[in-house]
Amino acid sequence: MTRVKMGFVILAVMVGMSVFSGIFINRKCSDFISRTEKIWELYDSGNHDSACKKARDFEKAWEDFRKFSSVMINNEKLTEIDRISARVIYLAEGDSEELHSELMELRHMIEALKKGETPLPESIF
Repeated sequence: MTRVKMGFVILAVMVGMSVFSGIFINRKCSDFISRTEKIWELYDSGNHDSACKKARDFEKAWEDFRKFSSVMINNEKLTEIDRISARVIYLAEGDSEELHSELMELRHMIEALKKGETPLPESIF
């Protein structure tokens, strides 16, 4: 009987951690998506210095998130976002026309990460 109880406790802990990680990743990804939109709004309005500052803040926040989330998420999904987020700062500083396309690609990749980590009945069964 003790083994059954321990089994239920372990199962409950695993389900709880899964729910917590899903909610955490969902919220952080939503925050990153809004940050990419803010970077583009600042850049498009001509406020390039603020856009560069927001891009640096984005990369720092992403690095902090990546350290924590690499335990929960497949590393391959995070590596491509790392590459693009590092480019955003240099594109914003260099007044590049590619900034918008990179921000859109970054946004779509973060949305795909968010949707991929959201537990849905069709992804579980």
